[in-house]
Order: sequence, then structure tokens, then C-alpha cells
Amino acid sequence: MSGWSIISEAEAAPEPTPISVARAELLGVRRAPYGRRVLATIIDALPVIVFAIPLWFVPAALSAPDGQGVLLVVLAAVGLLLMVIYALLQVGSHGRRGQTFGKQMMRLRTIRATTFRPIRFGRALGHAALFAAAGVVPVVGTALMALSPLFDPEKRGRGWHDHAVGAWMIDLRAVDPTDPVAFENARGRARVRSVSLANAARATPQAPAAPAPAPGAAAPGVPAPGVPAPAPRPVPSLAPGVAPTPAAPVPQPAAPARPAAPTQPAPAATASVRVRLDDGRSLVVTGPTLIGRKPLAEGAAALVAIDDDTRSVSKTHLALHVDAQGLIVTDRGSSNGSVLVRGTREVPLRANVPSRARSGDRIRFGDRSLEVL
Repeated sequence: MSGWSIISEAEAAPEPTPISVARAELLGVRRAPYGRRVLATIIDALPVIVFAIPLWFVPAALSAPDGQGVLLVVLAAVGLLLMVIYALLQVGSHGRRGQTFGKQMMRLRTIRATTFRPIRFGRALGHAALFAAAGVVPVVGTALMALSPLFDPEKRGRGWHDHAVGAWMIDLRAVDPTDPVAFENARGRARVRSVSLANAARATPQAPAAPAPAPGAAAPGVPAPGVPAPAPRPVPSLAPGVAPTPAAPVPQPAAPARPAAPTQPAPAATASVRVRLDDGRSLVVTGPTLIGRKPLAEGAAALVAIDDDTRSVSKTHLALHVDAQGLIVTDRGSSNGSVLVRGTREVPLRANVPSRARSGDRIRFGDRSLEVL
């Protein structure tokens, strides 16, 4: 089972915000199919139609005998009360879980377009009010509002009322952002697709540019500026029937040999990131580094021991790596977990899932912490 009613918002969509259209496409989040969206609206409207039936008899109740008139008025009042209760429940569920009764049956959900979080009650109420307000122009207004998702310039099926409150209706059969396991799998697939696209872009051959002639160099067959062209060699006249004797080749002076320059191997560039522990120590991370109370040796990884009397830090708590883009932090399945703090935002690190850290971030592990410089 999934849904915002049973998990925290931080688990719902652990993505940097705002989430772009391209990122949503890479994650595999898909818009709600228009047909199923219409069916969900019809399902939501059916109870309202049923509860409104007694209201149709109110004019008749005013002219009916006292006994019958009172009964019809009571039924109309009950129907109106049920309509109000049903509407509040639907709007509340739409704001908190992104689903109404019809959307749940059609496996659809409404989320914030740029955060993948719940739209909350205020936005859900505005969403419903805008759709109802379109009915001020009978038939035409409601029809235009219902058809507006087909004309979304972003091609995400967002209607005018969706754009007004920043909402997006999605298909849960593709990806459910409120399911932590399913969404983490989607992020893994997105990373694979990102690497594949980057490799494909690097592998695309590009035509080499034609080398530009050196300054002052003349094109082949054309004398350089300021250098006179050689005068034509006179051709001696020969008697009839006498073949010309080929001219002896003119010896050319050999070019002086230039000493070969000694070759020096280019130094290999090594990525490094500096971090500072909360006890004042400064570390330069250039390769695998394990941090903990008593980290166990693993291959050539550097070991950094942390004094922790409260035993909040596990023996091998964190693993640090570096690449061309910077620092990568991995919680090694610690008992008390690790948290990446970026500004005012805190993101818990999942066990054995690498996370990118940047300058200014703080990593809290147990009761200790380090800062990325």
C-alpha cells in the first residue's frame, strides 16, 4: 500500500526542487490519460447527482399539501447536507492524498507539478472552485474547462484549473511518487538512462575541422607575398630530329638535424575534495575513505577513526569517494543513520545508496558531523 497518508513528505519524492519537465520525463512519470481522467470525473459526479434529486422537487413541495410539502423539504435538506459532506470529504482527500473516489478507481493522482508533493486543501478547494465556476457559462464553459488538458503547451495534460493551482494529474500505472520503493527504483532507472544518453552523446562522431593555414603561409602553388616568382628557365633551341637531354638534378643542401626534445610523462590529474570534521580535523579525500568509530580495512581505503563516547557512530559509518564531479557520500548501513544537510533542507541518506554532496553541505552521522569545503 502506498500514499501520503502513511509516509512522510520527505519520503514521497526525495528530489531536488523544482522538478523540471525533462526530469519528470526521465523518471518515467506520465500524465493521466484523458479518457480515464474523464471517467474519474464522471464517477465523482454520480453521488452529487443522486443527492441532488430531492432538490428538484422543492418547487413542487411549496405548492403541495402541508404533510407532503414538509416531507419533500426535509428530503431536500438531507440531500443538500449529504452533498456538502461529500464535497468536503472529496476535497480533503484530494488535497491530502491527491485522490478522490473516482481518481482512486482509475489509478490516478494529483500532485504538485514541481515538487511531486500533495497539493493540500487550499489548492484542492481552488481546483474544484475553478471547475465549478466554469459552469457560469452553461455547457460551453464546463466543456472548455474539461477540454483544456488537451491544449496544454507542456504536453503534460494539465488543464487551465491545473495550471492555476500548480497541479498535475498523473498515471499511477507508470510511477507513483508516493511509493518510496517504486520511486527509488524510478530514480535508479533515471540514473541509468542519464549515463546511457551521456555515453551516446560522447560516442557521436564529429567531422574534424579543416586546419587553418599558418600565418604568412601561402596556398600551394601560390608564391608568398613579397617573394618574387622564379624566372622561367630558357629552353634551348634544338636541331630537327635531336631529342632534348634531360637536365641533371640540382643537389639540395641537407637540412640540419634538430635534437629531439626529451619527453616528459604528463602528470595524472587527481580529483580531491577537502572536508572538515566537527573536532577540527581537516581531511583531503582523494580516494575511498571510511569513517567510523573503528572502521574496518577494505582494500586500499583510508581509515578515519572518530572518538565517540556515546557510541552513536557505527564502527564503519560512512564511505567517501571522489570523482570528476566532486564528493560522493554513502551510509554503510549504520545504526543511527546519516543526514545530508543543505541549507535548511535535511535529506536522510539511504543505506548503501551513494548520494552526491557539494561544497557547503554538512553530513550528520550519529551525534557527529563533517562539512564539505
